[in-house]
Amino acid sequence: MTQEHSIAGTSVIEQFGKAHWIEDAVHVPDPCTTYQIVFSVSAPGKKPDAPHAGLERVARAVNLYSMSGVTPDRLRCVVVIHGEATASVLHDAPYQACNETPNPNARLIAALQAAGVEVSVCAQALIANGFTQDGLLPGVTRSLSALTTITVLQHDGYSLMPL
Repeated sequence: MTQEHSIAGTSVIEQFGKAHWIEDAVHVPDPCTTYQIVFSVSAPGKKPDAPHAGLERVARAVNLYSMSGVTPDRLRCVVVIHGEATASVLHDAPYQACNETPNPNARLIAALQAAGVEVSVCAQALIANGFTQDGLLPGVTRSLSALTTITVLQHDGYSLMPL
């Protein structure tokens, strides 16, 4: 019988990305290995007043690596936001103009950044959707495009995880 228990106390991102430790799990990350992951988030959020499920999954991944003993200096994560997910990185005023609610992703994005995750938005999607750099949440970087950023990071050894 598999033992499951929550060990949220060892999560890096306490408020988001809930995960459960499985004692006899296989394929557990090796704490002595450095991991590089690029997350591609392009689908729209299911509910404009709830955190984006793709960003929650990024937080869960960070927490699972942490639970496995991988230290922040051995986990390099970049989230590339593009397509219909672009509005998720806007501060409240422009987000609210589109969704009639403040941005529920702001705290989650700040928590990801505090955990060392780079959050980047595709500048092509930003422009195509009529958004500006001034509308971005603090710390969100602009990449030339999701198309180039993902391939450049893969060339640099990052594993792609589409969400």
